[in-house]
Amino acid sequence: MKIKYLFFLLLLCGTTLSAQDVVSHQRGEDLQQYLLDSVKFVVPDFQAGVIIFNDGTFSRGPINISTIEQRIYFVSPEGDYQVLTNEDQVTRATIRNRTFIKSKYGYVELLRTNEDVSLGAVRRTSFFETEKKGAYGMASQTTSVTTIGTIQQNGTMYTLGVDQKTPFKYKVIPYLYKDNRVLMSNKKNFQKCFPSKKAEIDAYLKDHNVDFENMEDVTALYEFLTQ
Repeated sequence: MKIKYLFFLLLLCGTTLSAQDVVSHQRGEDLQQYLLDSVKFVVPDFQAGVIIFNDGTFSRGPINISTIEQRIYFVSPEGDYQVLTNEDQVTRATIRNRTFIKSKYGYVELLRTNEDVSLGAVRRTSFFETEKKGAYGMASQTTSVTTIGTIQQNGTMYTLGVDQKTPFKYKVIPYLYKDNRVLMSNKKNFQKCFPSKKAEIDAYLKDHNVDFENMEDVTALYEFLTQ
């Protein structure tokens, strides 16, 4: 592995590509209070940003993105953290020099772009007791409240049962972005994004066991196709 490639991965993902930990709490507490800002938000602190809406208007101010809710938070004039109310009208946001595309999968940060294809990632934190895993870090739609043991109201996570330890997982999930569309990371979509390199994709996948939900594996394939 090239040194510059390893450095990029460390810069992107730190040491928590898919880390699991446990929150110890009392019944009825907000579980988010026990998480570091670097886990529950996309960036460690609120920074100058721009929110762009689908009608072409925009708003500026200190913002951040929740990895739990996949929603934008801003700092009010009183200094409080507040969730954006017209989230359904957002198309993208920038925080400093970082661009985030709103999608049904969450806010996808565009990490690298080669010609018309970008490699992106969603940072997601999930609480669970018994995980019914869905693809690409999404919660299974069959997962019930009694299985999860938590509910979310007005942006706050509460527990339903007795005092307990609730596991959570932080993941960096890869996606592709082309022609203003966010695409799941899989063989079919890589071939769609790189139609002239289908043979190279087949050859690479024959020689490498690629987990398309693993950021390191997907980054290596993207680097191979764009070098």
